[in-house]
Amino acid sequence: MPDRHGPFRVARFLVEIDGIAKAGFNHCRLPRSSTAVVEYREGNERPTPRKLAGLNEYGPLELRYGVTRDGVELAEWRRLVQQGKVDEARRSIAVVLLDEEGSEAARWEFRNAWPARYEAPTLDADRSAVAIETLEIVHEGVERADAGGETDGGERRAEGELETADPETYRTSHEKPETYQTSHEKSTKRKK
Repeated sequence: MPDRHGPFRVARFLVEIDGIAKAGFNHCRLPRSSTAVVEYREGNERPTPRKLAGLNEYGPLELRYGVTRDGVELAEWRRLVQQGKVDEARRSIAVVLLDEEGSEAARWEFRNAWPARYEAPTLDADRSAVAIETLEIVHEGVERADAGGETDGGERRAEGELETADPETYRTSHEKPETYQTSHEKSTKRKK
C-alpha cells in the first residue's frame, strides 16, 4: 500500500478513449465546469434579484502527445468530425489519475466527447525537442467518479459502474452565488 500523506501527484495518469487504444499523453488539462447564473426579480420583491441556475457549461479537455507512427487513430477520429460524421465520432472518455503504485486514485468521465480542434506540432531545426500534437475535445458533461481505491478509504467499483457526482464539486467559491435564508427557512431545515 502506498504512503498516503497528502494529495495525489499529477505526473501519473492515463486516458481511456472508447474504441481508441491511445493512452499515453504527456499533458492533460481537465476542463472547468460552471453553471450560468440567471438573475430574476419581480416588481413586488425586495430590490435584490434572485439567483437562479441556468445552463451547465463545460470547457474542453486538452490532450497533448508526442508524434509517433501509431498515433494515426486520433487523426482518423478527428477526420470523422471534419467529414460531418459527429454522431459517429462521439466517444466516452475517462481520465484516470494513478497513485504511486499505478492503481486508480481518481477518475473523471466524459459523455459524448469528440475532437473539435487538432494542432500539429511546430517543427524547428534549431531545437532539440519532441514533436507534440494537441487535441482539444468537447463533451456534454463530466463527472468526478469514485475511484474506489483503498488509498481513499473506498471500495473498488464494478466495471462500468458510475457514481453521480455532486454538482457543487465543480464550482469554485467565486462562482457560487451567495444565498441568504430567511429565519423561517433556517428553522424548517433544522426540523428535518
